[in-house]
Parts: sequence; C-alpha cells; structure tokens
Amino acid sequence: MTFGSLTFCTLLFISYAAPGNFSPPPRLIEGRIVGGNEVSIVRHPHQISLRRRTCTECAYLHDCGGSILNEDTILTAAHCVVNRRVSNLMVIAGTNNRAGSDGTVALVSKVVTHELYNASITDYDVALLLLTTPLKFDHLFIAPVALVAAAPTAGAKAKVTGWGTVSEGGVLASRLQVVNVFVQDQEQCIGAYGARITDAMLCAGVVEGGKDACQKDSGGPLLVEDQLAGITSWAIGCARPEYPGVYVNVSHVREWIVSNVAANSMCKLK
Repeated sequence: MTFGSLTFCTLLFISYAAPGNFSPPPRLIEGRIVGGNEVSIVRHPHQISLRRRTCTECAYLHDCGGSILNEDTILTAAHCVVNRRVSNLMVIAGTNNRAGSDGTVALVSKVVTHELYNASITDYDVALLLLTTPLKFDHLFIAPVALVAAAPTAGAKAKVTGWGTVSEGGVLASRLQVVNVFVQDQEQCIGAYGARITDAMLCAGVVEGGKDACQKDSGGPLLVEDQLAGITSWAIGCARPEYPGVYVNVSHVREWIVSNVAANSMCKLK
C-alpha cells in the first residue's frame, strides 16, 4: 500500500464523516437467522448484503452476507463467490432491508479466495471482495469491523446477523435479524460433525437448538465482544440441537486476511 493510497482513503473518510459448479451440501445449507430478533443496522454497521443477478436483465437479489473490513474490502464466505461472475455481484451497505433501493451500492471489481478453500468439506471458506468504488464511512450506518486477535473461548457469548431464512427451508427475512448463541468447544464440534471439522472452523449454537444462522446468512459475521470471530459457513439443517452452526475461525485465517488486504486494497485495514 502506498502513502498516496492511504491518504486517499483517509481523505475519503474525513470528507464524508456526516450524519458455479459447487453447491454446498445440505446448510449443509448455506447460512438466515432462526430464533432471532429484528435489529437496526446502526448496531451492526459492518453488515452488508451481497446480491447477485443470474441473467443480464435480472435484478440483483440477496444471496449472502458479509462484513466491511475497510472502505474498499468486504469479507465473506468463499462458497458465496466461487464460480460466480464478478460482474454479477453487488454489495449493499447501510440498510436494514434485504431488498429495495435504499442503502449504498458498490460493485465488485475483484474476488480473492483462500488458496486452501476446499469445496468438498467447505474448509477455508473465506474470500475478500474488492469494491470498484470505496464506501463512505459515517460510523452510524456504514463502518468497519475489527478482527479478533485470538480464538474465542468455549462458552463465549456470540451474535450472528443476517437476512437469511427464519426457519429451515423457510422464507427470507425482510429486515436484518440478530440471534445470540454460544461458542462451542472444538471437541463438541467434532462430536457433531466428525473429521469434517478442521482448525479453520469453529462451532456456535445453543444446546437446546432453535437459534442459528440459516440459508442466505452465509458469509455474514459471528461477533464476540463486537469483534469478528467467525464467518457464517455451513451446518446440517438450521437450529437443530444436535448440529450447531459452523463458522470460519477468523483467528485461524487472520494472517491471510491481513496480508491479502495489504496486497489488494487501496485502503488501510481498520
């Protein structure tokens, strides 16, 4: 990153600081929020809707979630973008709504997927989206999220947000949702899913079930103490007591995120 690039991003912030081929196994459903509540984007201004169009004249429709890292970089799940045309991807920031024309629109110029991404087990399910036009932070509706420095401990309280389905196989939420879950011990996670679980994954849920991410929540944030600890990735079904949600372990891929933001972004990581 050059001094000039960083200056551009800083000035941008100051100026506007006013009021494919692979289908994930059955989420092994792609991660909507089940058992949650409606929440304002003001509480989660890092949350974006990743929208996609499937034909030339089609509208862009919500497909996945994502988190703002800096003015021109979004973090999401690799399975949301592999085998997708970059020209068919659009990011919407700063809105509570899954559909409609409100919010800030940004097209995607480049996708960077983790080199170790393994579609067969959804491992290293992480990707960066570089935007054609930097976002304008107002720190109310649009703001970056910080990455955790270390993996959260088992039992840590966590929050998941998104516009995904409100029940397994159900309808998408029209307004942003949040649900409270707990980070699980890695042995519990392996007990549920076996050898499919790797160090690049972590599990979160509640023992009794009923609270989880679900379809179309994929790529969105798992927050612990308001820092990004996970990326919604996969599970068997949604909110089943025996199958917690599986997330990318952000602490495990943090170095990859930081180095690839430095190599590809015009802006400083927040």
